[in-house]
Amino acid sequence: MGHTGIAAMRGETRLSHQVHDIICNNLSTIAVDTLCAQLAMSESTLRRKLKEEGSSVREIKNRARLGMGLHLLQTTRDSISAISDRCGYQSQSRFTQRFKDHFGLTPTELRKTIGD
Repeated sequence: MGHTGIAAMRGETRLSHQVHDIICNNLSTIAVDTLCAQLAMSESTLRRKLKEEGSSVREIKNRARLGMGLHLLQTTRDSISAISDRCGYQSQSRFTQRFKDHFGLTPTELRKTIGD
């Protein structure tokens, strides 16, 4: 891979970060067409570029939502239900399962480790 390939990879990484930032600012409402409009590119181009980078819109969205959930669990006393809503999950049980799959413990178990 020459310098062109490396530069392209850097651009794709920046795209991934841009996608992550947009999703973080619109966790519960972002749609792919809105994301594409903000990035000024077609859906097929966005998906292709993220795939080349080894990522996807869904993966970035899941990571952003779980990251926000982790942050809120650590920094607020909000209920787990309220946090799951703020992170765009349709149910607390789905949030709990995805959180456990990603972090290895449930939101309740995490809260117990934080202490007061």
